[in-house]
Amino acid sequence: TVLASQKAEFIGTFYSSFFSWVNLVGMLVQLFLVSRIFKHIGVRGALYVLPIIAFGSYLLVTLLPALALVRIAKTMENSTDYSIQNTARQALFLPTSREAKYKAKAAIDSFFWRAGDVLSAALVFVGVQFGYAVRDYAVVNVVCTVIWIAIVTMIAHEHKRISTAA
Repeated sequence: TVLASQKAEFIGTFYSSFFSWVNLVGMLVQLFLVSRIFKHIGVRGALYVLPIIAFGSYLLVTLLPALALVRIAKTMENSTDYSIQNTARQALFLPTSREAKYKAKAAIDSFFWRAGDVLSAALVFVGVQFGYAVRDYAVVNVVCTVIWIAIVTMIAHEHKRISTAA
């Protein structure tokens, strides 16, 4: 039980430190970078920041799958998600009608987030069944970020179309 206690203490310390950094970096990015990013590259450009960070991070992890590097990558990814990405996601709804906004937000919040969670769980399940290593998960994430960037490109084109029509 001493080993289990030490393991639990390590995990608790790791996670508390990790989320402290995520929150600090996210707050600093929100305070000092988000408005500048929106000013210089706009909402559509801001949508690319997180997938590009994720792509670079996971590509680096495929080459060097070390816990310290994964921690830095996930800190950057989570803090960017909570700051730039969340702001950009909400800004996408600005040129839409009130009815479209509520319907889309309800569908996204109730179905699409949960579907993403289920797909993530399925990936972990498959990875465990096939004995994936950190590098294997990173490769899958690189592929997913390429798909993500393609989807962001489609969203950016649609946002531009809606914004110019409004």
